[in-house]
Amino acid sequence: MRNLVLSLIAAGLCLPAAALAEPKTRTVTVDTPNYEGTRTVTRDRETGTVSRDGEITRLSDGATRTHSYDRQRTESGVTASGATTRFNGQTRSFDYSRTRGDGGYTADGNVTRFNGQTYDYHAAGRRTPNGYVRRQGLRNGDGDLVAGRRVAVRQGPNGGVVRRSSGFRRR
Repeated sequence: MRNLVLSLIAAGLCLPAAALAEPKTRTVTVDTPNYEGTRTVTRDRETGTVSRDGEITRLSDGATRTHSYDRQRTESGVTASGATTRFNGQTRSFDYSRTRGDGGYTADGNVTRFNGQTYDYHAAGRRTPNGYVRRQGLRNGDGDLVAGRRVAVRQGPNGGVVRRSSGFRRR
């Protein structure tokens, strides 16, 4: 067993770097008596992008459901967006962006639900000399805080958690 594992690792190391860096695409086809469609996933490890797209058609009435998701790595973080449309035409979508900085991060996003309600998301986190602090908030379309959370962790000299305080607020 050990020799098998070592030979698999050695074989993986012999692959040219270009072969590992190429985008990988996988497509799944659905063909049943009631539905037909495809789902395609493309990953590019070198650029950090992921794309998932799908479409399925209900054969009884021709109604279509679609889904898309895209994520890109940036110099300082990541962005993502996606959308889904149901068979009845209702849609939902989201956008998200996370940026890393010195000792912390900020994240912003928004979502529109199937019923048309919109929400805005904001989060921030930062390292402290002996731990970290994170904050998250979700606001509805009127700007009212729907949910919020704050977590503060203080670590001891050996790395263990000395004190953890968290607060969660939901309306």
